Amino acid sequence: MKMKNDLLPRFLEYSRKHSLFEAGDRILAGVSGGADSMAMLDLFTRIGQPVIAAHCNFSLRGQESDGDEDFVRDFAVGHSIPFLSIRFDTQAVAAREHISVEMAARKLRYEWFESMRGEAGCTAIGIAHQADDSVETMLINLIRGTGLRGLGGIQPVNGRIIRPLLFCCRSEIEHYLEDREIPYRTDTSNLDMAIIRNRIRNRILPEMEKINPGIRSMLLEEQAIYREVQALITSYVEGIRSDIQKPEGDRIKIDKHFILESENRELLLFEILRDFGFAGRQLPAILKAMSSTPGKIFTNRSHQLLIDRDNLIIAWEENSPVQDSLLDPGDPGTFLQAGLDFRILTEGPFLPPDDPEIAWLDIDSLVFPLLLRGWLPGDAFQPLGMSGKKKVSDFLIDQKIHRFDKNRLRILTSQEQIVWLTGLRIDHRFRVTEKTLRVLEISLD
Repeated sequence: MKMKNDLLPRFLEYSRKHSLFEAGDRILAGVSGGADSMAMLDLFTRIGQPVIAAHCNFSLRGQESDGDEDFVRDFAVGHSIPFLSIRFDTQAVAAREHISVEMAARKLRYEWFESMRGEAGCTAIGIAHQADDSVETMLINLIRGTGLRGLGGIQPVNGRIIRPLLFCCRSEIEHYLEDREIPYRTDTSNLDMAIIRNRIRNRILPEMEKINPGIRSMLLEEQAIYREVQALITSYVEGIRSDIQKPEGDRIKIDKHFILESENRELLLFEILRDFGFAGRQLPAILKAMSSTPGKIFTNRSHQLLIDRDNLIIAWEENSPVQDSLLDPGDPGTFLQAGLDFRILTEGPFLPPDDPEIAWLDIDSLVFPLLLRGWLPGDAFQPLGMSGKKKVSDFLIDQKIHRFDKNRLRILTSQEQIVWLTGLRIDHRFRVTEKTLRVLEISLD
């Protein structure tokens, strides 16, 4: 007899439409034990798709969490489905990284899924989000202000992650499981009204349905439109990205003037900077700073953004100060640990290279060990070719060294006298002359 609520035909149609997987692909399925993930696991097994059930125990609900793990394990073993599980101390991770418990759980889950996917040789990670989840996510993003991209809801494909249940809603899944006589667990934390998704699911959406009973279907249709509009924007931005965004070593330079001259500069700035974690209230402040005096720095958890004269310069956040190092040619390891190479030259003629990353110094003018340290506001030296001293801070301004490089600059000293601003200029007093008998060559590794 044909099932009343068989999701299988729509599951196959949706998966083919979005090219989620091919026959024979091994899928790592995230299975919590709830209705959605149990339905996804059953649908994969019904079509003969190779699948591994992967369960995360976040240790947040005591015996209930352990019961979920036992339930998924027993079901997988009973149906000859390979099973993987892991237990996290989610509270400790959230406290250590100063993030919410929900964010910590998400981070731990997806990192472990990707690790297991690689180890098990799986093509994709199956996540059991369904249509109601997408509607709820859209409303959460609307409240938090994530822009057009967030209003598009949950995407069916995101890298290695696939979501094959976005075609159906929660009630359809529950009816399907009932018809198939498949058990599932109910997470009591879904009733916790301190969680914004639960408030939207249990309070806000029911009130919206009183005004418009078809609100869920309408929002899903709106999501499709938003995704199409976002695709057009993304296509445009990717088309110009290589012209205005350039890698430079471990930094990214973005043409500031191109953005300022754009008719849609705030939208363009959002699309360019979103990959680096800059969004929300920072964007208007960044845009305003782009039209004022250069030098302002914005930071987030992962990156720093410097407003330079002609560019936005983005670097990975580095809070560690420059470490002091003592250098002595008698102990070559001291140079290697500091990221430097050296050699001693004894046969002339000595013709110093025209390369600021290589310093040629008269070794007999030095007193060892040398000290490699960060520069200080009062530091001064005699730049090569000059007759008088100059403050390091003034020299850096003259050389148009931006603040990122200033903060990372190391200087080499001999008995508190500056010998070399690494990568920039040596001190005139320690230069190689016609009287030099031995040269210490130091180069940045």
